Amino acid sequence: MALAKEWGRYKVNVNTVAFGYIATRLTEATDEKKEIEIEGRRIGVGVPSGNVAALARAVPLGRGGTTDEAAGSIILFCLPEADYVSGPLLEVTGGL
Repeated sequence: MALAKEWGRYKVNVNTVAFGYIATRLTEATDEKKEIEIEGRRIGVGVPSGNVAALARAVPLGRGGTTDEAAGSIILFCLPEADYVSGPLLEVTGGL
């Protein structure tokens, strides 16, 4: 909210999106140690299967979000109808 107040005078909208569990290669269910390489760095990926299942059960919609759903939440702020929206935090959590 402070950034929206600060930048509003310059006609800049400031909005924030906070994601809950979004199913990606970094959060895929696995019981194996997996890594990917990005720009020469090895990055651990995956979450223990039991943890992913428990998290999915905790989400009121019963599953993790998709990357398309995550992108859709950002697109909301890009629509002309959102031109006067500035300052909120949009929680994309499936109700968790």
